[in-house]
Amino acid sequence: MKLKTSSLLIAGVLFGTAVLPAQANNDAMIDLLKVLRDQGTITAQNYDLLANAAKADKESLDAVDTKVANVEKKADNGVKIDTKGKIKIAGNGWTFQPIGRVMWDAISSDDDGLTAAGFGDEFSGTELRRARLGFQGSVDKNWIYKFEADFATGGAKDSKEVAIKDAYVGYKGSLLSNKFSIKAGQSMSAFGFNTPASSKYMTFIDRPFYGDSHISHSRLSGLALSFHPEDYSWKLDAAIQKGGLSDGVSDESEATTFTARGSFLPYHADDKHMVQLSASYMNKSGDGSFKYGPDLVAHEDGYGVDSTKIAAGDFEGLDVYDIAALGIYGPFHVLAEYVDASAERQSGTDIDIDAFSIEAGYFLTGESFKWSKGLSGGVTPKAKSGAWQIAARYETTDADNDNVAKIAQADKYTIGLNYIANKNIRLMLDYSKIIDLETSDGTDVDGEPSSIAFRAQAKW
Repeated sequence: MKLKTSSLLIAGVLFGTAVLPAQANNDAMIDLLKVLRDQGTITAQNYDLLANAAKADKESLDAVDTKVANVEKKADNGVKIDTKGKIKIAGNGWTFQPIGRVMWDAISSDDDGLTAAGFGDEFSGTELRRARLGFQGSVDKNWIYKFEADFATGGAKDSKEVAIKDAYVGYKGSLLSNKFSIKAGQSMSAFGFNTPASSKYMTFIDRPFYGDSHISHSRLSGLALSFHPEDYSWKLDAAIQKGGLSDGVSDESEATTFTARGSFLPYHADDKHMVQLSASYMNKSGDGSFKYGPDLVAHEDGYGVDSTKIAAGDFEGLDVYDIAALGIYGPFHVLAEYVDASAERQSGTDIDIDAFSIEAGYFLTGESFKWSKGLSGGVTPKAKSGAWQIAARYETTDADNDNVAKIAQADKYTIGLNYIANKNIRLMLDYSKIIDLETSDGTDVDGEPSSIAFRAQAKW
C-alpha cells in the first residue's frame, strides 16, 4: 500500500502535536501549516482540518490551565506549614502543632554502704524517664489549647498508668497595654524557677532536691493567670488549683493550692547579657496529706531524704516561699534558688524545710543560656557540629524529721556535660555525689552515695 505525501505530513504534524509541549507549540504549529498550505504541500482542506485540531487542543489546554489555577488559588488560602525543628500548621487565625519528647536514661548508682545501713537500694539500669505525646495551638488567634500525656509510667516509680501533664483551654489578649492570659484546666503552677522550667531545657538530668515536689508543685488542675509586657521585662503569674488530674478526674481530697510568682529584669542589655530576679509564694489548704522525700543521687535509687509524713486528717496546711536569681553573660550563666517551707499539723511538731541550689554553666562553643518568657528555652547551636556545655551545681536540703533514724539533711554536688546536636536532639552526662548526710538531730550518716547518669533526649 502506498501512502500519499500529504498523509505522511499530516501524521507527522499530529505526532509532533502529541509529543511536544502543546501549549507552547500550538501557535508555531499553525504557522507551519500555513507555510505548507501556501507551498501546495497540503491542500486547503487538510490545512483547515489540522488547524481546527490544533485550535481545539489549545482550548482544551486553556481549560485545564484555568482549572489548575483555580485549584492552586483554593489551596493558597493562607495555610502555612513550618517544619524547622517542628511541625506547625498555621491558617487564617488558627494554629496546630503536634508536640512530644522522649528521654531515655542509663543510670548506675553507688550506695557507699547506705543499703547495708537500711537506707535503701542501689540502682543500675535504664529508665524511660519521659515519653510524651500531645498537641497545642490556637483558634481565632486569642483562644489557646494544649494537651500532653506522659506514657513513661506516669513519671512515678510505682505507677503504670498514663499521666496527664497539660490539659487546658485558655484565652490570651491585651490589657492596659500589656499581655495577659488565663488557662482553665491542668497547667503549670505559678511557683519557682527550676520546677516550671521545662525538662526539655534543663542543664542537668534531675531537678534540685526541692524541684517537682510537695514544696514546689509542677502541674495542678484549676485556673492560672499571667500578666506581662511584650518584652517580658516583668511578669506576674498566679494560680488557684485543686489537686492533679488522675484518670481525668481531680481528687477532691487534695488540698486547694494558691501560687503566685513575680519576676523582673534589673539589668537587660540583651538576652545574652542580663539578670532576672523572681519571688514566689505557695499556700496549700489542710486537705490531703503531705510528704517530702527527694531522691539523693538518682531518680530510681532507693534512698533519699525522708521527712516525717503528715497523714490526711492531721495535715493543717503548707506555706512556701521561694526566691531565685538568673544571670547570663555571654556563654556563662549562673542560677540560684532558695526555698523555705513550713508544713503544719494538728498533732506533734510542724515540719520546716529549707532547700537551696546554685548552678553555673559555660558553653564551650559560644552559645548562651536561653532565657525565654521569664524561664528557660531551647538553645540553637551556632555550628552544624552542635554545641557543648559544661556545668556544675551545689545543692542542699534540710527537713525536720521526728524519726532521728531517717535522713533529714543532705548536701550534694553535680557536674555535667551536655551535647546539643540541634534544636531537637540533646545528649547529657551527669556525675552526682553526696558530700554530707545527717539525721534530724544532727548525727552524721556514714556513706557518700554517688551516681553517673546518661540521657538521650529528643523533642519536637
